[in-house]
Amino acid sequence: MHVRKIMKKGLICCLGTLLCFISLFVPMNVGVAGATAAVPLANAGFEQEVTGGVIPGWRQTYGNGVTAVTYGVVNEAKHSGSFSLRLDDQSVTSTLGLESNKFTVTGGVNYSASAMFQVERERLAIYLQFFNAAGTRVGNTSSWVDPGEDAWIKGSVSGTAPADAITGSVLLYSSSTGKGAGYVDDVKVEVNPIGTFENLGEPILNFINQDAAIGKEQGKDVAYAVVKGANDSTVFAVFDLLSAKVIKTIPMPGVTGAWGVKAASDGKIYAGTHYDGHLFQYTPGGDSLVDLGRLGEETHVWTLVAGANGKIYAGTYPNAHVFEYDPVTNLVNDLGRVHPTEKYVRSLAYDSDRNVLYAGVGGSTAGIVKINLATGSQQEILQQLLPNAYSNYDFAMNMGYALGKLFVRLNKPDHLLIVDVATESIEYYDPNGLGMGSRTLATKPGDTQNIYFGGYILRSYNIATQTFAVEFSDPNARAANFFDGKFVQLNDPSWPGYTFIGVSEKGQIMMHNKQTGELSTNQVDNYGSPILIQSVHTGFDGNIYIGGYLGATGFTSYRPSDGTFTEIQQFGQVESVASVNNKLYIGTYGNARVYEYDPTAAWTSTNPRRVAELVKDNQDRPFAMAGVDSLNKLYVGSVPDYGSLSGALTVYDVPTRKAQVFKDIVHNQGVVSLVYKDGLVYGGTTIYGGLGTSGPSENEGKLFVFDTATNTKVFEIAPVPGRKVVSGLLAGPDGLIWGVAEDTIFKLDPNTRQVVYKAAKLGRYATGTVWVDAFLKLGADGNVYGTNRQKTLFMIKPDTMDFVVIKNGAGNYLTQDAYGNLYMANDATLWKYTLPADEQSVADMLHRSAEAGQIPQPVQAQLTNALRQAADQYGKQHKDQAVKHLRDFLKHLHNPAFDTSVSPKAKWPLDQQVRTLLGKWDSE
Repeated sequence: MHVRKIMKKGLICCLGTLLCFISLFVPMNVGVAGATAAVPLANAGFEQEVTGGVIPGWRQTYGNGVTAVTYGVVNEAKHSGSFSLRLDDQSVTSTLGLESNKFTVTGGVNYSASAMFQVERERLAIYLQFFNAAGTRVGNTSSWVDPGEDAWIKGSVSGTAPADAITGSVLLYSSSTGKGAGYVDDVKVEVNPIGTFENLGEPILNFINQDAAIGKEQGKDVAYAVVKGANDSTVFAVFDLLSAKVIKTIPMPGVTGAWGVKAASDGKIYAGTHYDGHLFQYTPGGDSLVDLGRLGEETHVWTLVAGANGKIYAGTYPNAHVFEYDPVTNLVNDLGRVHPTEKYVRSLAYDSDRNVLYAGVGGSTAGIVKINLATGSQQEILQQLLPNAYSNYDFAMNMGYALGKLFVRLNKPDHLLIVDVATESIEYYDPNGLGMGSRTLATKPGDTQNIYFGGYILRSYNIATQTFAVEFSDPNARAANFFDGKFVQLNDPSWPGYTFIGVSEKGQIMMHNKQTGELSTNQVDNYGSPILIQSVHTGFDGNIYIGGYLGATGFTSYRPSDGTFTEIQQFGQVESVASVNNKLYIGTYGNARVYEYDPTAAWTSTNPRRVAELVKDNQDRPFAMAGVDSLNKLYVGSVPDYGSLSGALTVYDVPTRKAQVFKDIVHNQGVVSLVYKDGLVYGGTTIYGGLGTSGPSENEGKLFVFDTATNTKVFEIAPVPGRKVVSGLLAGPDGLIWGVAEDTIFKLDPNTRQVVYKAAKLGRYATGTVWVDAFLKLGADGNVYGTNRQKTLFMIKPDTMDFVVIKNGAGNYLTQDAYGNLYMANDATLWKYTLPADEQSVADMLHRSAEAGQIPQPVQAQLTNALRQAADQYGKQHKDQAVKHLRDFLKHLHNPAFDTSVSPKAKWPLDQQVRTLLGKWDSE
């Protein structure tokens, strides 16, 4: 008996030790305040007895009295239990819908509804509906289920209850245009834990003007510009040329920006806007603008030029029209389309001596159209001027007329063409010679011999000798590449006689006085508008890098560890950022330039260093990058230049500094998403090419596979037929390649190269060019998170593939910091999303980290014990003790003795989870 007691006690001790050891590797099952919780739903499995044709817990709300639509509880098919619901819609004009009893909801809380479907014909839907106190539906979301290879398919939908919602219901549905039929079983409603959003502000502010005009404002020499701003902050601005200070702004609600701003001969200022295609008029000294309306059916006013008697002319997109506005009659006259196929009128020049207008067109091939304003006749002249070279250019980008000469900036690259208009002969053209640089020309009063134009060097052209001279050369005088340039007599003794003034982008002002030799460059510094965010990426250093739109608007970093922003530099329009072995690579628009940048070193003339420029391969926008440390290579996906459909995949080898371009890797498609896995690069494409084409030639975006060992494409597939863009590629937690094709989430098995999952969960595109759409990231909690261009933040649970809409209107782009926080951009605002946390989510993360070998067993034991103690004390409502044990968890996690054994991939997400949980407990 004594021996048996000892053995029994020893066995109990051994079992206890074993159970304690096992518990280290099993997720906790404690009270989980924020975990997914079921909402009671009556007769969710359709197992209750039907009496009098009434299904307990459900009622027909669509198709009542229509004999062609039927429903009932049956036993010939079921997912679980003995029965299921059958829906059979035989009508193409009536709907069929069965709605659950209402359940209580709380405004602002996120809910999911799901059911198992066996669809036999067409498709069926599940709706999650919300109602206010009056019983009025105030919100709903839906998801459609198609027939699948599996007998039963899970259909799910999620949504956040509106603030005034008090009840919800589930609707099982077939539409009026369809004839859906099939079985439904096991309906569920759950509450989803949602994290917190933090507005980090508008990280990029700048003075972004796309054109400018020099004039007079109540005796002051000023410039006028439309300052582009996000969040409806665009303004018409007047700034003093001597002080470089904004002295007046007029809001322009609903306006995005203006490519055309010009002074008419009567001194009035005109602005032509883009996206809405309107023309505005400003009278100097006034405090308002006159909206002269939209110019025909055009969306963009690209250029303006002054004509005779106060008239103004506008060149537009997408139908290449020219318009005339006459202030005397207050009428807009459409001069018609000036080119049968090209879409852009990018430049205009007015010959006041002959009353002739020149329109520079392009998109795919440059052209110059001469318009006789007296007769209305049109004549294309570039082809006769450059019969063997005109097709090398895609735009007549800039033009100006002065002293009988027409100056043209041909693009790309910038080549200067000078035409004598009297003889219509070439006076200067040298593909290896000068460019025009400036958007227009300048002449000096009283000087009938010289025409001034500029890039970074201000030049003059003598029409008598047909020679060029350099007026000054200053690499810092970027305003010499002027939007508008004039010789002005300033009311300042420091600037005697005539001073040349050039106004350029970002409110830059260059002033040069030939008499004194004085050169001044200045920039507006007392005004800036929030800039749209164009890209959000995480660098190897853990910082978040944010690029602005449009052009060189700003490049800023955010440090998650202390929440500070650092403006790095005004840089090109950043489309993508990736890391390769402690170097940052930055892809910018235009000319598809790639820079190597060391953020630990000072910004100098060699840091960043340009390592590739893909314009020679007809590429323009490097939207996708994937850095592979083990290969020491950078992979770049790009969309082509204007007028082209052929994108490219570029392989940049870091040690040799050589780039190999694989143009048209998918025929007539651009490459917009890349991910690397096991020696292969997976790429996603868009059917849309550069702007200015006649439209896509292909019908569906592709997923391709590129072998990094052989540098060859080895596979290509349309993962979801008929979808235009494949983006958001991700090496998923299940070993599969995930992606988004418009509305559809899909997964590709990299071994069989078959699409093994697809479900339509998002919206389809409307008309218009779409390059990059979606972004996916593997969250620190094991779920997959995504955003798309419709600004939906969503989550997918990999084990069930449940799709949860966290927030509509949250933002676009997506990246993640070392703590597991997600970042997205909503227009000009950067948002941070912190994952929800409770005892179970911390335990689950700890378990996954240990399984991945990121936390050694002794550390896991300490952390598990601290977490269990915290959960136990919290359950007993001993909050102070619970908080103490959570703080002990953090002490163990950050014990210096474990620095080398605990992976940062585990440490910092766990740190964030525990701190989030501490914050939640402290606030209770």
